[in-house]
Amino acid sequence: MSSPQAQAEPAKNTGLVSDLQRFCIHDGPGIRTTVFFKGCPLRCVWCQNPETLKFENELVFSAERCIACGDCAKACPNSAIKFDRGPRLNYQVCKSCFTCAEVCPGRALEPAGKEYGAEQLAVELLKDREFYVPDGGVTLSGGEPFAQAKFLLELLPILKREKIHVTAESCGHFNWEAAKAVVEMMDLILFDFKALDPDLHGRLTGKDNQLILKNLGRILELKIPHQIRMPLVPGFNDREAELQKIASYLLSLGEKELWLLPYHRLGESKLKKLNTQMKPLGLKSYSEQDLKAKAEIIASCGLAARTFNFSIAAR
Repeated sequence: MSSPQAQAEPAKNTGLVSDLQRFCIHDGPGIRTTVFFKGCPLRCVWCQNPETLKFENELVFSAERCIACGDCAKACPNSAIKFDRGPRLNYQVCKSCFTCAEVCPGRALEPAGKEYGAEQLAVELLKDREFYVPDGGVTLSGGEPFAQAKFLLELLPILKREKIHVTAESCGHFNWEAAKAVVEMMDLILFDFKALDPDLHGRLTGKDNQLILKNLGRILELKIPHQIRMPLVPGFNDREAELQKIASYLLSLGEKELWLLPYHRLGESKLKKLNTQMKPLGLKSYSEQDLKAKAEIIASCGLAARTFNFSIAAR
């Protein structure tokens, strides 16, 4: 038998991160750094972060950065790029080796995600700790952060040792047994509630909400601090009957408020950069008067309705 010193150390998990956004003020209390993890089990028709949907890394093309040098086509080992006043990508041939991104001088071609080790990501997040005082911290978002539970089991103890407040934004569709230990370490969970009717939820997100409702119940049983948020999308999930059902359901769980996140179009410009079948909805965001009317429907049921006015300003 080999000695402990001779045995290889267990492999460390890595996290696939789409972006780190600093100085965020809507992703939990105070000033926060938000980590957007890659990979989501849902396919919401209004998704604002489509670059985070796939669990595997992928190529992103930003046409406005392209200087038409043609280096990408010359470098591609799989002949997946044809150049005609700009790169034309054949995604069926592309192997996501990112050789093209390595030679692109304008960073027009980039990987959608970057792999981090737990210590490496913690170092990046702790660079901002002076801005977290007194109420801020780190927010784990995505995508679905709890889908990368193994990685978070290595990252979170580091942040907790440094007394960093950690919030998670979750769609609720995740494996509870795999993520339970991570969930229990959360200081706050921002839980998305997109629809109560299971058929409607399926049409809007590609999945029914059975697992989501179960996980919400489990989080409430553990008494983890939480905030329930509803992305409100005109003509999709904002009908009066659905809002009344949601309010009644949350009241039956003992909830006292629901935060409304009004639809905005800021994520639609990302779609043209990706290999995706998603199309822009082209909807207008709510006017202040329209949003107030939706909030009043919920309030009339006895559930307080809170709103984020930043989305109105972004319309």
